Amino acid sequence: MPIPPLDEWIVGRTHSLPLSALKDTVLGIDASHYINQHLLNQSTREALLGALGGFPFALRANIEKELQIFKNLGVGCIFVFNGLEFGKREQRAHPETQRSFEAAWELYDQQQADRVVDAFSNAGTPPPETLFKFLQRILSQNGVDFFVAPYSAAAQLSYLARGSNPVVDAVYAPSEALLFDLDKLVTRVDTEPAQFFWITKQTCQEELGRLSNEQFLDFCLLLGSPFLRHCPLFENPGFPARPPAVRDALPMFNAAGRSALTLCAQFDDDRRMQELQYADSYKRAFMVVKHHVYMDVDGRVALKDAENASSDMHELIGQRLPEELYFYLSKGIIGPDVPNFLTSGQVRVALPLGTEDTEIYRQLVGDILTPVRTQSICLLANSLHRFYQTKVIQIRPWFDEDSERSINLKGIPSVKETIQSWKIHGDKFPEAIKNIQAPRGSFKFAVQSLSDSDFAAKSFANKDTPVLSSQEDILSNVMWRFMQLRGYVDDKHKLTSWGQCLLQALSAVDPAENLEEVIFIAIEMLRLDLLNTKRWFSHVSGGPMRGSEDDKTFNMLVSRVACIGKLQHKSIGYSGPLSRQLLCYRSLISEVRSALRNLVEVVLASLLLSGDADRERQDWTQLAFKIPFIDDNDCGLGIAVRTYLDDLPLQANPTSPEARADVKAKGKDWFQHSESFTGNLDLAFKLWDAVYAGTQNAGREFKEAKFWDDANKWLSERR
Repeated sequence: MPIPPLDEWIVGRTHSLPLSALKDTVLGIDASHYINQHLLNQSTREALLGALGGFPFALRANIEKELQIFKNLGVGCIFVFNGLEFGKREQRAHPETQRSFEAAWELYDQQQADRVVDAFSNAGTPPPETLFKFLQRILSQNGVDFFVAPYSAAAQLSYLARGSNPVVDAVYAPSEALLFDLDKLVTRVDTEPAQFFWITKQTCQEELGRLSNEQFLDFCLLLGSPFLRHCPLFENPGFPARPPAVRDALPMFNAAGRSALTLCAQFDDDRRMQELQYADSYKRAFMVVKHHVYMDVDGRVALKDAENASSDMHELIGQRLPEELYFYLSKGIIGPDVPNFLTSGQVRVALPLGTEDTEIYRQLVGDILTPVRTQSICLLANSLHRFYQTKVIQIRPWFDEDSERSINLKGIPSVKETIQSWKIHGDKFPEAIKNIQAPRGSFKFAVQSLSDSDFAAKSFANKDTPVLSSQEDILSNVMWRFMQLRGYVDDKHKLTSWGQCLLQALSAVDPAENLEEVIFIAIEMLRLDLLNTKRWFSHVSGGPMRGSEDDKTFNMLVSRVACIGKLQHKSIGYSGPLSRQLLCYRSLISEVRSALRNLVEVVLASLLLSGDADRERQDWTQLAFKIPFIDDNDCGLGIAVRTYLDDLPLQANPTSPEARADVKAKGKDWFQHSESFTGNLDLAFKLWDAVYAGTQNAGREFKEAKFWDDANKWLSERR
């Protein structure tokens, strides 16, 4: 991810102070900037993160250490996250970044170990949005406040610092925050030594030739920010993808009378400006910044300087949503994805950083996941103004931006009505249900309770059923509603064949193993015909190499199952074997998990918006983090299993206890920082046992039960 030009320019112009100087103050922190600082910090950066996927192994420990330092020094914190998208954003993958990953993999395949780590480290970091829920949960667990802005975190932080009742004393954010009338900015915080770096807006204006406030805003927009890509006139012809340097852009800006509109008019005939419709984009960005959206201390969402804003601001920012939904967004109850689909009228799908552009990945994001997305979008629309219930949502994947794929909400029956009968109160449970040994709101409780036919028959709400109040009741009903939408429960509240499959899979593991979510995703992958041995990625390296064809095929299947889990690893960057094939497969799992998370969030938000639950409560963040699918997977556990099973054929007797013990002993050297190589294998094989049990009870529509049984017999001799 390239550093924005103004951020880079500011680095040499900041002042430093001990962090203790902020004692007894509250620091407002832009969460995206904070995450980026950790990902880019050379001392904490995890070089192979892009080659493994998932969350950084050491990030939680580093964040918690920093939060403790803030607490010890008496510095209060409020983290603010970006919310909904504003205006039009570029969705294209950066070719230069994709080429960097390609080059890194080529070095890995050539076994140039001394260059591989640097190559992956320099290829790029994941966008901070992929780590938002991860960070929010850490903050919640450590008692630190966070808030999701209606749109821009920088705009919200400006209000918190400069509103009529200021909430924060200083703002820690990227340079774009200076566009929102902030006088000073904390740009970086170090913990060793404990110090912070800051700059004033006035210093920036003086250094740039005494720019006025309006000129400073113009110039910053032209340099590039989340609101507007950099002006193509500033680009170096030899490196068009590289952001412009301030020293190169300033003379051209000055020559245009320090006016963005004048600069655009002077080069109106320039092909680059015309292709991007840059002048129009600039005007949009200027209005979005001048009349930015914020949520006030009373929960009202408003425009800055609304009396002077144009009447078509909804065209620039997006359609307005109910205040209640902005509130749920602010608390993390629902993420921005599905509301963005509704307000923009588009599902824009970009190729994530480092993800292989494969045919199966295109099919998944372009077509296979459309029914899940449709449920999410339709269910949320059912709880909003009729305007949203008749929209046509266009699906725009990166590989087909003129795609005719669409979701016509007007022609879809109400999803909300199909699940409204779920409003069961725990105090009405029969004794047998109360005695189920599984937490309320868990998958196991949901399916096990419905295996009781008497309970299922009496589980329908009527118009006199009171609203849900307790957290357990809300979570349980969210899970039942979600599982009906996904086809594990029918409209009679009985388990379907896939519900029985899930029940058997969950019954095969101890709840203490904490594998429920992983098992559910695995069953979803089975249903979507994504958990199999199809050779989608044979064009890249990292698949099983040794043994017979059966050995390779079964190894692939077991490794793919393991890939859905998560490698148990110490709080340090990964160092070990890689697999491009399993990384490709991991991208499929991640997309499925993300779609399921969006759906379960909408189920919870819909239940609240519909008045089916008591909304006078304080446990919003607890509700947000107790619904599933927050944890993204890496492919490390799959690599561990593939490596182990691929080494056995080198032994004289691959299935002997001695051979297995010998290879497991080697695993300690292959995966030096894993908590336990044998422990990880045991975890992967427990996950296999659960998924295998499900396949043997999946009903007649599942045709691969015999193949899975053969694979299980093969594995039983090697585990």
